[in-house]
Amino acid sequence: MTVIEKNSAEMFVEMRNRYPFSQMEVGDSILLTEPQKAESARVAAIQFSKRNGLTWKFGLRKSREGWRVFRMA
Repeated sequence: MTVIEKNSAEMFVEMRNRYPFSQMEVGDSILLTEPQKAESARVAAIQFSKRNGLTWKFGLRKSREGWRVFRMA
């Protein structure tokens, strides 16, 4: 299960074959506990943005809980 944090409110989203990038707004993040999966999600986010002709930016940051993929723009 993946958690999308809506600035301060949490929303749980079941991850199936894709990540919930289309539901993310600027400042939202996805928490992942494994570094390899986090890097994979970051690359998938960048590919999602390019495939859909979006100018969205994503970043990966380490936090106390694990790794977070943020939508930055």
